[in-house]
Amino acid sequence: RVAVLPMHAIGAVLPATSTVLGQATPMLPWTWALGAAWLAGVLLAMAGLLRQQRRFVRGLGALRCRDDGIWQAQGMAGLPAVVGLWRPRIVLPVDFEQRYTAPERRLVLMHERVHLHRGDIVVNALLAAMQCLYWFNPLVPLALRRCREDQEFSCDERVIARSDGARRSYGNAMLKTGLSLSPLPVGCHWRDPHPLKERIAMLKHPVPGKKQWLAMVLLTVGLSSGLGYAAWAAQPAQVRAVAAGAAYYSVKLRLEVDGQARDFEVREHAGKPFAFSMETPAGHTWTGEFKVEPLDAAHVALSGTLREGRLIITAPRLVVEIDGTARMHARTKDGDSLFKMEAVVAELGMQAGAMAAVQDPAARARVGVELADAPARTPGFADMPPPRYPPSMNTGEVVLKVDVAADGTATGVVVDRSSGHADLDEAAMDAARQWKFVPAYKDGKAVAGQVRVPVRFAMDETTTTTEESTS
Repeated sequence: RVAVLPMHAIGAVLPATSTVLGQATPMLPWTWALGAAWLAGVLLAMAGLLRQQRRFVRGLGALRCRDDGIWQAQGMAGLPAVVGLWRPRIVLPVDFEQRYTAPERRLVLMHERVHLHRGDIVVNALLAAMQCLYWFNPLVPLALRRCREDQEFSCDERVIARSDGARRSYGNAMLKTGLSLSPLPVGCHWRDPHPLKERIAMLKHPVPGKKQWLAMVLLTVGLSSGLGYAAWAAQPAQVRAVAAGAAYYSVKLRLEVDGQARDFEVREHAGKPFAFSMETPAGHTWTGEFKVEPLDAAHVALSGTLREGRLIITAPRLVVEIDGTARMHARTKDGDSLFKMEAVVAELGMQAGAMAAVQDPAARARVGVELADAPARTPGFADMPPPRYPPSMNTGEVVLKVDVAADGTATGVVVDRSSGHADLDEAAMDAARQWKFVPAYKDGKAVAGQVRVPVRFAMDETTTTTEESTS
């Protein structure tokens, strides 16, 4: 028997293409090896940073809380500094009172309080985490170093802005600060003589005023807006149209598996997936799920996966002109089963029925066709919009018998098995009367037939499966 299940139809036309065949691809061993190497690097980087942090903290010695609430260490290297992620605090060197004059002490404490109130220690903790995660990137250490330097430059600027005329005292305080050879990953301290020279040199520059800040903000906003508009304007016209309202397509498919053919049509918006399934008497079941995306005003792309059983045979991406024909074929690895597909897609535009299908919960319908042994060409469906979900929101399954005339119209609809809910039965029958079928063919001529259509109502989807026979 043959089964065809279009799920969510999509709009696009396929080009003639070749196919790729294969089996479900297992995860290769080298991916595990790369993952293990990355994880090992992360752990080593974390161990190194923790070692640096502990070495710096041990070098502080015993801490003593002063009367002003600031902590004083027994060591001097790398101090003053802000230390501690969960309880950040300012730590001063043991000779803080002797090393700095009163104006210098005030400026140094102001600098450390800027770090503390601004939350720079949390930022540095995130930078340390990034250094661990991206240990393999040679640019990360340079970027983190520049970020830490910019933190210090920013603090210097704020201190100078709040203390007019204290540039000389602030520069002297920088020169007296003890530099540490051991970096502090999670903390704020002065440890490198190179940025110290730059910081002292920057004291000569005037602090930006309000007008300069306003000019920089306006320039940034203007550049961002201009670049954003340029990127939007560079999009193809068709892509912008799809963004405003998804295009609606008619997809006519001809599927053939091992010599058994099936024709049907589905209609759907661009970007929505559709699926089908074909089963042969030999036991081969081919299933596919594709989606179509507009490329420009005249071309679309159809991409998806094709399986035989549970194995992925191919994952093609087909590009074709609107109203053109796309062809593809695929074969199982053992060569026992051959699948062929032809598709012709026409653009229908934005239709009222299409918009309603998006808003209607029942628009998530799966429509399937199952057929037993029949003539060379058996009836299928051309247009089967799903039923509207009744307000009662009942669930159940209705089995309908539909008489199909030679012209494909539904001439009679009766309930073969009720769902137990009259509103569901009526909704299914109302929808079936509007369905358009591809008639059965016998000896090259269209003939009348009859189909059985199970329609399942559920809160998340509506599924329709059609079993067909000819008379």
